[in-house]
Amino acid sequence: MKKWLSPIVFLGLLCGCSGEKAPADFDYGRVQDNKYVNSFFDFEMKVPADWVVQTQEQMENITKVGKEIAAGDDQRMKAILKASDVNTANLLGVYQYEYGAAVDFNPNIMLIAENISHAPGIKTGGDYLFQSRRLLMQSQFRYDHLDEKFEREQINGTDFYKMNASINHMGIEVRQTYYSAIVKGFSFNVIISYANDDQRKSLINLINSMTFNK
Repeated sequence: MKKWLSPIVFLGLLCGCSGEKAPADFDYGRVQDNKYVNSFFDFEMKVPADWVVQTQEQMENITKVGKEIAAGDDQRMKAILKASDVNTANLLGVYQYEYGAAVDFNPNIMLIAENISHAPGIKTGGDYLFQSRRLLMQSQFRYDHLDEKFEREQINGTDFYKMNASINHMGIEVRQTYYSAIVKGFSFNVIISYANDDQRKSLINLINSMTFNK
């Protein structure tokens, strides 16, 4: 299940191929006192004490596996995914349970940022999701549902746009919601993955705790 989820998470963050490095003061953030905090984005979000925070190495491994599966034998897609390595920053990955736990599905939340200074046409999270959706449609995965229109949602003063997706995997309907906002020249992206309404409610509580201190 973990290998299946990773392409959906990371294909949503590829809107271009131009290489842009992160600023010198860029911060990947840290979890402390049951909160994820990031000084570059001046951002914080609650993290449940009993949930499992992924290390940077684990996040990178998820990315690598996801890209291999999503690209398959498509050389063009492989080139796009390789180019994205210098654009994207995996900020946070949190799972409700340890990997391998005896559960049908392990709900999770991911935070990922992409430098969009090379893409001046992307002015809102909705613009970003439009480009992301195009790539998702070209991947090796076939979705049962992928929103064509993106709803705007204000979360604690910040305008996010969101896209819902679902796919059936081994008899389980896995659902995801992508949230995207433009912050400091980056697309700031949040992806939640869940299989039932109770899991969704727990993840929405985390979403509603997100704050950019302006």
